[in-house]
Amino acid sequence: MTRHQEIVLGGLVVLLVAIIALDRLVLERFGTRILDRLPDADRAVFTTRYRLLRRVVETVIVFIGLVAALFSFDQTRAAAQTVLASSALLGLVVGFAARSTLANFVAGVMIAVNQPVRLGDRVVIGDAEGTVEDVGLTYTRLRTPDNRRVLIPNEELANSRVANLTVVDPVSLAQARVTVPVTADGTRVREVLSELAAAAPGALADRPGPGVSVAELTAAGAVFTVGVWTADAAQAAQTAAWLRERALARLNDEGVLAALEPEPAG
Repeated sequence: MTRHQEIVLGGLVVLLVAIIALDRLVLERFGTRILDRLPDADRAVFTTRYRLLRRVVETVIVFIGLVAALFSFDQTRAAAQTVLASSALLGLVVGFAARSTLANFVAGVMIAVNQPVRLGDRVVIGDAEGTVEDVGLTYTRLRTPDNRRVLIPNEELANSRVANLTVVDPVSLAQARVTVPVTADGTRVREVLSELAAAAPGALADRPGPGVSVAELTAAGAVFTVGVWTADAAQAAQTAAWLRERALARLNDEGVLAALEPEPAG
């Protein structure tokens, strides 16, 4: 190995070590202090942009390092010069072959800048709903409520309608629907459901809930809804289950559901 090659390889190693050390310094020492002082929303924005920026920088450095290494050795310099000399054809071929990958990469950068989703947000994208775990260079990763992992191409996310359920406020609605016979005493049903709403676990005392209302009238009966606001989606799921279970028990005790015929099987 020549002196020139040793210098190039040594420089690449030093650069890589410096980047790792800088990343550790920024993230662990200064980053933690900064994040602790930020509101939850700003913390998610900072973390999302920093993680994606770090990956972009790492990718660029690896590419530059490979090119520098190819030109540092006599055995590979000729091949590297030949490839770069035909850059127009190579760019056309690579661009066509990697069109989807490049589009996902560009979309990932735009997502990190525009922030339609952030790490930790609960979102609905197409038919997928979940919590954003990672915004990568080409894919965004969601964790669904049933603990499945969904990978969404960044280009698809950028071109889709995204419902962000927590970007403004993480508070979630816990709601239960109860069908009673149309002949039931609606006033009594409302009283029972209102009592349950007042006693619901996890309900936010400082935020009045939507209360009890008749959502619709169907052939099966009258559909009542009862809801309260909770701190987050996980609590909302538990509270909604509690409301359904207690509503069933209370209305059965009241004899309200006795005349309700079961819906025909689909």
